[in-house]
Amino acid sequence: MPHTSPHPYNNTPSLTAVTSSFAQPRAAYRTATATALSTYTTDPLQWTASCIPTVCNIQDILAPTLRRSCSAWAAALHNGSDGSPLDGALGNWEPVVTSIAAATPPTIEGMSLAFTTVITPLGSARATRVKAWRNWCTVLTWAATRSALDSTLPMDTSTLQAMLWDFTSLGASNSTLKSIVDAVVSRHREARLPSPVQGPLAYSRLIRCLARVLGRPRSHKQGITRDMVVSLLRSNPPDLLAFRNKTATITLTLGCMRPSEGAAALSCDLVFNSDYDAGLRQYMGCTTLHTLTRKQDQERKGHQMRFGVATDPQLDINYQLGLFMDMAGTRPRTDCNRRPGKKCTVCPPLFPKLAKGPGGSWVVPARATPTPALVSTMVTSALHTIGVHSKAFTGASCRMGGLTVATEAGVPESILWMQSGHAQDRAARHYVRLTNPDRLYDTWRAFRL
Repeated sequence: MPHTSPHPYNNTPSLTAVTSSFAQPRAAYRTATATALSTYTTDPLQWTASCIPTVCNIQDILAPTLRRSCSAWAAALHNGSDGSPLDGALGNWEPVVTSIAAATPPTIEGMSLAFTTVITPLGSARATRVKAWRNWCTVLTWAATRSALDSTLPMDTSTLQAMLWDFTSLGASNSTLKSIVDAVVSRHREARLPSPVQGPLAYSRLIRCLARVLGRPRSHKQGITRDMVVSLLRSNPPDLLAFRNKTATITLTLGCMRPSEGAAALSCDLVFNSDYDAGLRQYMGCTTLHTLTRKQDQERKGHQMRFGVATDPQLDINYQLGLFMDMAGTRPRTDCNRRPGKKCTVCPPLFPKLAKGPGGSWVVPARATPTPALVSTMVTSALHTIGVHSKAFTGASCRMGGLTVATEAGVPESILWMQSGHAQDRAARHYVRLTNPDRLYDTWRAFRL
């Protein structure tokens, strides 16, 4: 008789182990790569964890050969993931720019080089540049394996098709092949060379061909429901770790936030009674969470999410957030240097990384900044405490759940996007200047806490 969980949220499906039929072709390709690269170097090869065998130190191995055989060798070897000194500055750019400017010669060439080095890489996010370079390393690895280095850059259509077929025979997914095509097209554009995918609709036609054969449904994910939020708010966490996981999950859901936004939040970003202090007395006890940047807000205009006071004291997230900060000792510091558009360099994270202290208690370590992956773990761990063990729930379930509950409650999209930071209705949002923040509380109000 099958086991049935007594909890309504526990719907974990049984999983059947599946042996990949591409294991042997990938092993053979890897061996062929190692054999081909042995003619270039005796140094150990550093492999990535991608499904297509890729050597991540391929740039150093092939540099001498590409300089001789490739006319565009500089573009082929350019590592776009090296980034900018301003990566991660989060608005605190003045000290970095000042130090670089002091060492920059006041000539056209020197200042142009400084701009190219510091500003130009910021045209795309750091993670995007790292991914693009990893995909280009896959292309270089293939070219070395199949003796096609002289056809790498520029690359003709036949070479591109041969490479895509090779990767298809290794079991590469549609998203992987699309990323490879994007890397090739981008590298040719940077080198100002004719792309192997050019002409009207050539790119979309190629991607469509791959998708029709290799496309597959996305893995099913579920959003956190109102009942789950209520269960978490009423729960009594046994320790500081569980309390952090609980408050992080609820805050991300009510704020329709991504795990990366929760990881970047600092304690001084959460302002208690901000609307009350502005003269709106009906909002005593409410809070505003400031987000410096979001995915659709790369210009760092910022968003302010509102959290109201629940009619039931047990369901008040504002009180629980304050209690958690008191227990963890993470209240904003007296020397907080938070400014609009700048990240405070003094205050601790809102949901810090924790470590075991003396006596086995949880404490906030010196380096307490969490990663988005850790925030996702906070979410799934919190859900486990109320009996939700399904793998359909991840860190993204908070944003999905908040948007779903608010939409079902009839929150207008133009208001909901202002809470969630979505790109839709961007033009309309720029014209909206609310004289009263009451509508911004609608997302929180939809949970009827």
